[in-house]
Amino acid sequence: MRDSGYRNTAYALAELIDNSVQAGAEEVEIICIEERQMINKRERRRISAIGVFDNGSGMEPEVLQIALQFGNGTRLNDRSGIGRFGMGLPNSSISQCRKVEVWTWQNGPDNAMYTYLDVEEIEHGSLMAVPEPQVSALPPEWRKRSNIVDTTGTLVLWSNFDDYRLTWRGANATLRNTEELVGRIYRKFIDNGQVTIRLLALENENPTSDGYVRVNDPLYLMKDSTTPAPFDEQPMFQKWGEKDEVFLIEYGDAEYEVKVRVSWAREETLTEDGSPRGALPYGKHAAKNLGVSIVRADRELDLDRGWINSYDTRERWWGMEVEFPPALDEIFGVTNNKQSATIFSEMSQFDWRAEAEPGESTTEFRDRIQSEGDPRALLLPIVNHIKDQIAAVQKRIEAQGKGKSSQKDRHDKPGAEDRATSKFLERAEQGHETDYDKEEFKQEDRDLFEEDLKTNKQYSDDVAQNIANVVLTRKRKVVFLTKAMDGYAFFNVEYHHGGLTAIVFNTNHPCYNELIETLHPNIDDETDAELMDRINQASDTLNLIFAAWARYEMEEVYQREKLFDMRQEWGRMARFILTERVEEE
Repeated sequence: MRDSGYRNTAYALAELIDNSVQAGAEEVEIICIEERQMINKRERRRISAIGVFDNGSGMEPEVLQIALQFGNGTRLNDRSGIGRFGMGLPNSSISQCRKVEVWTWQNGPDNAMYTYLDVEEIEHGSLMAVPEPQVSALPPEWRKRSNIVDTTGTLVLWSNFDDYRLTWRGANATLRNTEELVGRIYRKFIDNGQVTIRLLALENENPTSDGYVRVNDPLYLMKDSTTPAPFDEQPMFQKWGEKDEVFLIEYGDAEYEVKVRVSWAREETLTEDGSPRGALPYGKHAAKNLGVSIVRADRELDLDRGWINSYDTRERWWGMEVEFPPALDEIFGVTNNKQSATIFSEMSQFDWRAEAEPGESTTEFRDRIQSEGDPRALLLPIVNHIKDQIAAVQKRIEAQGKGKSSQKDRHDKPGAEDRATSKFLERAEQGHETDYDKEEFKQEDRDLFEEDLKTNKQYSDDVAQNIANVVLTRKRKVVFLTKAMDGYAFFNVEYHHGGLTAIVFNTNHPCYNELIETLHPNIDDETDAELMDRINQASDTLNLIFAAWARYEMEEVYQREKLFDMRQEWGRMARFILTERVEEE
């Protein structure tokens, strides 16, 4: 049981925080006591005790005794919170120390109930069961060390350590690494103010470090985090798409939601001189948070690196989170130490074709394994979506990494937007004027448009300002923009104040990467052969887009005539837009 697989001391401490949160604690303290010891004739600092306090509801005596039993507890069938398995307190404790003591109180610390586990006594056969709890006041030295001792609460105390079991020998190193992990695991609880976690290191009762755990968000969407400046007080990433992708899983007699959210780096992370952003402090911070975050009941189980290529520098500039309720533990394969979701993680390398029967389609394969009770059948749509999103965001990050200047230049220079504007005006002159044609784009419209570019389309401040200024000064009626959007549409059409029409390309759609981005290369960085490859790729993509339309017409039997008329009208408008105006003599 002592070798049951906790990755390090911080993960073991996280188990104790689980119990505190489940008990309704609003404050938790982890206090490390250091002493100087002679080791190989040299004086060294070593941890002599670790205490974990909380101001939760405390435990009844019978509950306390059960809590120290392996595989027992009061929440074994409770799927409403982060607990459940009945292994956390005893398992995590003896994985790190030889003696664990618990004081818990519901009527003041003077009336605390106390019991313990001692590995030495168990080994010698003198301890055969968890001792019956006895009334024992909270020790005064520990009462003095805490700031949160109240009417109710609990202290779990570890002592008598084997050196090789503690991951870090010193208190400060232990707490520093604990903050990194615990700030990630409990980021949602900390961010919404549900719990605060204090970390205190003491030597001879003098603090050597004292502070509170800050958020460590691998999606970099939270403020006030451990991310280095300037992204410690503002998010470093932005949301990918307009909203989370939600999958419904029917399991048992109920239906449950699994949410997938994705983020990617803001333009502000790029350096002005084009030097690698990964070499900066915030880039190095992101390198430690690679992977897909698996979240159960708001608590992270694992940051799974099986979905990434750690040698690809693009990986540090996106984040992904998969969130599910405890009711789906068996589907995801949650381990009893809450450190991973084995079934889900194994699917990062899953190829259904390797297990499919000859001639079996994806749908047939999924139906077959679902009929066999294989939980992977329920996860397949989620896994396919994740892989698609990773591929799409990687391409977007690659394009982003080419610098800000190319995006500015596309809007600064005369081009398709000006040509489209003249055609819109010409169309209005010919008697097809709309209400939008009558509007004039003024300064107040320009300001609203700039704000929309920054808040809704995630353009950086300088690029948004540049685009808005050009629209105003060139009196454009048409502008081409980009945005990561949900759904299958390749583009959307938006009508803004001042009569401005925005064609917004969906950067999540494969058409964007294979057509729009392909036709806007960084000329200075590519050879003639590479540019020709781009042209050929764009040509093939355009042909395939028309093939997609042809197939759509073929399958829409009842709308074929309507689609034919739409194709004729769109073709007529395209011919007008693409034909140069002939001036009358």
